[in-house]
Amino acid sequence: MGHSKTALGEARMTGTQPQAVDQNIEAASRFLDRVSALSPADRERISRESFGSSAHTSAMMMVADEVTSMKNKDRQGRVSAFLVDLERRVDGMGLPPELGDLVKSAARAILVQNASGLERASKQLMSPFELVIPPRAD
Repeated sequence: MGHSKTALGEARMTGTQPQAVDQNIEAASRFLDRVSALSPADRERISRESFGSSAHTSAMMMVADEVTSMKNKDRQGRVSAFLVDLERRVDGMGLPPELGDLVKSAARAILVQNASGLERASKQLMSPFELVIPPRAD
């Protein structure tokens, strides 16, 4: 049994595994469902304070790099399809531009949430939504 443990360790080192990709896409889709279900009053409560800050910008860049490498490894094209869907869905919500960008960044952070070294970046990109969409345990 010791062998499977090392294989798992190696798998974790090489990035997000296929089943995790599906789970993350589902989780990001659920996040979008929850954002689109928010009332206008709740949408107003999404914090825009971090938008444009250096911490937010560097978190976005780190996540974007990881999304790109995940997309390149995804032979089935699920990640690319989700990213196209993400743009379409957020654009369809009729949000102010910076709020739309915050939603897209948070969804991308969920997409790569298993990547090591991105915990702080993901937390940074999810933080504007803490008041209106508490993190789920699922």
